[in-house]
Amino acid sequence: MVENMEYILKMDKQGRIVLPAHIRKAIGIKEGEELLVRLNGSRIIIEPFSKDLKKGIEEWINLVRNSNLEVFTEKIEESWKWMSYEYARRKLGLS
Repeated sequence: MVENMEYILKMDKQGRIVLPAHIRKAIGIKEGEELLVRLNGSRIIIEPFSKDLKKGIEEWINLVRNSNLEVFTEKIEESWKWMSYEYARRKLGLS
């Protein structure tokens, strides 16, 4: 795989950009394929999205949703933990 390619692209009025053919070829994407777009701070990351990956993610989500696990089933002394109980619950979307 080719690394460290940098190009300046223009966005049209509808917010679209065109990835040059040699970039699409370098990462192995073809017309009609799905792409995964992630936002990391001010960076936009575009990657090929594998159907197998999508299926795996869906299976993992179903497994987690169908599990009967209890989060934080026991109280632990707050003084030694590196993050608070409330912070962890917020991050897990449980508050």
